[in-house]
Amino acid sequence: MYGDALTTVERIKDRLQISASTWDALIEVMIKSVTARIEQMCGRRFIQGTFTNELHDGSDAYGSQRMYLILKNAPVQSIASVQYKAGTESAPDWTDFDEDEYEIDYDAGVVRFPLGLPRGFRNVRVTYTGGFSGTSYEIANYWVFNTVPDGDVDGSNLEFTLPEDADQVVVYADGMREAPANITHEEGSDTFTFAAGRAPVSTLAADYLRAGSSGDVDNLLPSDLVDVCERAVTALFKRRESEGKKSETFQESSITWRDSMFSEEDRATIKNYRRGYSL
Repeated sequence: MYGDALTTVERIKDRLQISASTWDALIEVMIKSVTARIEQMCGRRFIQGTFTNELHDGSDAYGSQRMYLILKNAPVQSIASVQYKAGTESAPDWTDFDEDEYEIDYDAGVVRFPLGLPRGFRNVRVTYTGGFSGTSYEIANYWVFNTVPDGDVDGSNLEFTLPEDADQVVVYADGMREAPANITHEEGSDTFTFAAGRAPVSTLAADYLRAGSSGDVDNLLPSDLVDVCERAVTALFKRRESEGKKSETFQESSITWRDSMFSEEDRATIKNYRRGYSL
């Protein structure tokens, strides 16, 4: 499993019937690219993680009071807090809702407020654990997103500490994702170090995979979505030397490449997993 990808290099190689490791790095890049595209189309992440202070509007597009929050990353395992913004924009006072003021549909990732939400824009926030804890190929991962590591962000400090031990870490320094080659992190540890000259100057955030999180599988990734990802990656790999071509002929056979990464059937499958509100 690579980060929060929808499949693995090994599964793609099985589809392609190749065993050599020559293309592993390229296949990994393609997997991450296709996963990112699917997540962008769905407006969500898929692998389970903790999502902190996810913002929502208390009003719909017409200014009417909402009674439901559709969380971005279903299914939901637990909710830590639901808050609304009191005070002013310059001095907000985030206040907890009482647990009796809302009801949760964990599978659907929907929070219902029988008395309605306070009207406003980005004035409600939720911290929760959501997403699929395992995959159809029986790997369980637990990611924590958008964590602020401990350590001075001053342009010179290179070592930082995560809240807990991690098997993988993805680092964002000064608003940009840092290349893995610039980060040293030992699997199972809670610290990571920037390469010389790469110290963050203004901001730092990290996503990390909790150490030892592989284990029992609860909510599996939808197999149809995994299949869409794998077929797209396989097609990209086969076409890697034919960029820009509509078709090509070899001896007595010909291949016609489709224009889009996803077929109409694929897009219909992806659409089933979109998150958001209807006007």
